[in-house]
Amino acid sequence: MANPIDTVPFRSLVTQASAVLLTHGVEVEAAAVRGVATHVIEAMAQQSGMDPEEAVHLVTPEVIADSIVKATAEEQRRTPAVHAVRPVRIDDGAVNVPVESLGHLVMAASQAGKYAGLNSGGAAAAHLLDLATEIGAALAKGHAEGAAAVEVGVLDELAGLVDEVANRVESGDWSICPCGEDHGQAETDSGAVPVMRYHTDLARQLRNGEPGDRHH
Repeated sequence: MANPIDTVPFRSLVTQASAVLLTHGVEVEAAAVRGVATHVIEAMAQQSGMDPEEAVHLVTPEVIADSIVKATAEEQRRTPAVHAVRPVRIDDGAVNVPVESLGHLVMAASQAGKYAGLNSGGAAAAHLLDLATEIGAALAKGHAEGAAAVEVGVLDELAGLVDEVANRVESGDWSICPCGEDHGQAETDSGAVPVMRYHTDLARQLRNGEPGDRHH
């Protein structure tokens, strides 16, 4: 029986759960996320009678994040904010991305980062800013034939974070103006969601080499 911790689905689950946590303003060490994920998967395996490597597919990032938020709530009340490290990137490969698409991705990071920053999502905003910087650095290094190499991990993290921000805006939790008074921001928010969904899909398509050629 394979160890689920050594599989790509497990590492992907941990990365996605970390992205969900960041949109809630919660930063925890990657090792802690892995530990909680392992516990939840083992419990799911026992309940369902499945092997852990099969049960991993039944666990969602939101379940992992919710477990961590509940478990750390009391600790956060007693101590300052938890120090964090970025999620471990599960793929160190890169893809060649058209320059025009990179421009859209920078816009995506900026838009989602603005929403996060205005709605007490400082951790997510900082991460999105870092991603925008990485994409900009890829452009600054130069590009050939209208494309530049970008790490797959950057695209994964960007897609996850922008998607989570879109979810928060769509549900009404976040707004471009969270002042509590209605002065037209709902229309802006509703228009921003499909743009963020488009950018999420674009990042995921690009990470799979559509278009662009993957290399290591």
